[in-house]
Amino acid sequence: MIASFHNHSTWSDGQAPFGEIYAHAKKTGVEILGLSDHFCIYPDGTFDERMLRPEEVGDYLDELASFRERGEIEIRTGLEIDWFADHRSVILPHIEQLPLDYRIGSVHHVDLAPIDLDTSYWSSKSEAERDQVYLKYWHLIREMAESNLFDIAAHLDLPKKFGFYPTAAVNPAIDAALDAIAEHHLVVECNTAGYGKVCADSYPSLEILKKCRQRDIPVTLSSDGHIPGHILYGFEKGLTRLQEAGFATVARFRERERWFEPLSDALKTRAGA
Repeated sequence: MIASFHNHSTWSDGQAPFGEIYAHAKKTGVEILGLSDHFCIYPDGTFDERMLRPEEVGDYLDELASFRERGEIEIRTGLEIDWFADHRSVILPHIEQLPLDYRIGSVHHVDLAPIDLDTSYWSSKSEAERDQVYLKYWHLIREMAESNLFDIAAHLDLPKKFGFYPTAAVNPAIDAALDAIAEHHLVVECNTAGYGKVCADSYPSLEILKKCRQRDIPVTLSSDGHIPGHILYGFEKGLTRLQEAGFATVARFRERERWFEPLSDALKTRAGA
């Protein structure tokens, strides 16, 4: 069964309204379609104006419900929620009552600076300074897992987007974060958007996916699509990557519960296409 959960529309930083994403999903045989627009609250309580705002969430949910009522594709409702240090008490009041099928936790900022917008953020740093950013990033991932707020950990090792990598000194922080992810029962996504970036690799890397497999951390497959044509971007590569890492199943989500399907079925429709 073809499922795509991590997608963005014009409710946040996507480039098309959900109706266009839905139409493309129908055309390409997607059977479970999820939308997970960005929801970003800064530590001081202000909001990123480019992202879905709290007063818009009701309309966001209503729109997805209207498409669910058509009964043509199974619709799943999610949010991608930005995590900052000690952030649980800031975001919990905004999300605890929302009828979501899944919550995606992600880290896009270190010391409040966006790490994935511009290569100059990385090119101006020394190797030691880059390691410090990576160490802080993985500490935030660990905190995010320990918050018990999320179902999916998004695009692990996102800092490599522009081709700047850490040294082995960061490995203990990666291991600690993955241990927390395992302990708190999150699913890690194999995010294929990285195949189109400078790093030309999945998030996370094969090495980190193998570490996930060693810890029995389950996985799902995501494209992080921001245009309709990307809702299945790189899925074939992603499936191969998951097989290389030793996985046999991928997670699916409904009402914050998960189930698993064989990797071999992840690009098959009921009609066998």
